[in-house]
Amino acid sequence: MGQVDLATHDAWQSALAELPAARDIHLELSELTFIDTHGTQILVEATKHEAEGRRVVLHNPPVTLVRILELFWPSLPTIEVDRA
Repeated sequence: MGQVDLATHDAWQSALAELPAARDIHLELSELTFIDTHGTQILVEATKHEAEGRRVVLHNPPVTLVRILELFWPSLPTIEVDRA
């Protein structure tokens, strides 16, 4: 996957818009090396409209993503981080 930054925001937003309407979404992010604040905001916005009880589980996200979520969206119920 690489990076989510100014050059890839549109592709990231398009990819998130195509997520299936399953109960829970699991994203394996171990190959994501960097995501900026705006890329994280795109992720948050994509999950804000999830049905009640539905969540997005981020598996092995980069530390920067976890830090941005903790700083700007500390109690977001739709995103769960799995740092296995």
